[in-house]
Amino acid sequence: MKYLSRLIVSVFLLAPLAHAEIAVVVSPKNGNSYTSINKELINRIFLAKVSNFPDGTVAKPVYLKQGSEVRDTFNRDYLSKSESQLGRYWSRLRFSGKAQFPKEVNSAEELKALIANDPSLIGYIDALDVDDTIKVVHQY
Repeated sequence: MKYLSRLIVSVFLLAPLAHAEIAVVVSPKNGNSYTSINKELINRIFLAKVSNFPDGTVAKPVYLKQGSEVRDTFNRDYLSKSESQLGRYWSRLRFSGKAQFPKEVNSAEELKALIANDPSLIGYIDALDVDDTIKVVHQY
């Protein structure tokens, strides 16, 4: 019985460490020949270091709203930044005139609808929210 209670406590303590699997998505209408892009390019697109997909077409990132668990996971795993670090980063870029804040949406459904109709957009959602209206180019 003692072992079982320790196991249950361990599961509850480790549960917050589990996180959603992230799918980076684009519109199936973009007609790009690539089927995937790597984590480094995703980082560079979402930090406005590059503004094009591998085939040269324009790439505009779309973020989920602040406070989203999926956004926090994406920031940590793909951008290696906390929310406050990301905010300071974008403020510096905006102040210097190098970039504008990226578009931000409230939900995965809103992100999918937006991306499905604009081939230049790229975003991220929980892999469980993927459907045939979008195309996955990276999953982690």
